[in-house]
Amino acid sequence: MYDKQGPQRLTNSDDIVLIAGLTKINLTGSIHVPLFFPIIARNRRALKRLFYIKNDSAGDMTQSVLSLEIGDRHFGFAITDETGTILHLLAYYTAEEMDTDSLSSIYADNYELGRPFYTVQVSYDHAKNVLVPMQHFNADASQTILDTVHGKNGQSSVISEAVNEWQLYNVYAVPANVKEWVNRKFPAAVYRHHFTLGIKSIPAGPADRLLVDIHTDEFSLIAIKDNKLLIAQTHSYSSPEDICYYLLKTCHQFSLSQEQVQLTVSGLIEKESQLYRELYQFFVNVEFREPTWTMPVTEEHEYPAHFFTSLNDLARCAS
Repeated sequence: MYDKQGPQRLTNSDDIVLIAGLTKINLTGSIHVPLFFPIIARNRRALKRLFYIKNDSAGDMTQSVLSLEIGDRHFGFAITDETGTILHLLAYYTAEEMDTDSLSSIYADNYELGRPFYTVQVSYDHAKNVLVPMQHFNADASQTILDTVHGKNGQSSVISEAVNEWQLYNVYAVPANVKEWVNRKFPAAVYRHHFTLGIKSIPAGPADRLLVDIHTDEFSLIAIKDNKLLIAQTHSYSSPEDICYYLLKTCHQFSLSQEQVQLTVSGLIEKESQLYRELYQFFVNVEFREPTWTMPVTEEHEYPAHFFTSLNDLARCAS
């Protein structure tokens, strides 16, 4: 609920259940669903492949681009043409921890990852990041800044990326063993942080915006007001109410109008879901951010293209 005193935390603690499956989708038009199972957002046990999409009619792959998205508990990859508009193959996994054992299992199960590529793009989607104005940036203090904001937690590689369009640096941490694994498997890969990519992809225009990208148990949030970047943060959640709470809290904190702000959503959210209904209860302007590649639609199933918009954003960086 929301009133003049600000957002109030909703108390419903029901699990959010995303219905997914070991789904093979043929982009020529047929969809095969051999098995469906519930993925409960706060119950992360083992490595699971949630989606597998293969385009058998995509044609030549000699100039293909590999795009990898790696988070604390998720991993997705897409193989496209060099423009990012023709999708050859896509897979998406979750795990209790997306460590090197999980990554090696995925690599072993997908022989396509071992073929040569025109280019390899990596998006690190780990939650520990801090945005620092350029005039206050000090490379030597990057580790201290992250530790102060997020606390010390394991061995990490600290990376700083300039976002010149907004006159800031994105300072973030990647588990050291994960970064070493990526460097070993894909030594020529070009990497960036999820928010570095997301901030550069903000639509032009004066509208106040909330951009949300949803995974199975966490979501990223970028807030814009008066053409100023307010926050870029990742939050964990266990129910739709958690996501609404953070969005309402952000609106209250930065005086964003729920009637005027443009809420743009991508990731694992269905239009018929409880979360989508909750968002429409609190916000007037809600839209999905769609990718430029085309996902299949048949009489049997309408596949949500916005599930993988962030991978599409990454693939388009190669063009």
